[in-house]
Amino acid sequence: MKPILLAAAIGGIVFANAAFAHEMDTDQDGLYSLAEMRTEYSDLTEEQYAELDTNKDEAVDVDELTAAIADGILPAMD
Repeated sequence: MKPILLAAAIGGIVFANAAFAHEMDTDQDGLYSLAEMRTEYSDLTEEQYAELDTNKDEAVDVDELTAAIADGILPAMD
């Protein structure tokens, strides 16, 4: 029973973060530029942003953002 509750809690956090992430994506292209991410993470450096871009396409997508939050690299969005 506990694994189900844990999965539900994680799912709720991911869903909430996805809603905030959608708001952060001001041009609605499904990617997060450094400027867009700085609206939520004002201290984010270019180097940190590059590390979040794990597929090295020069943009952070929702999977990369979600993974960074889940891994504790970025705090959950308010």
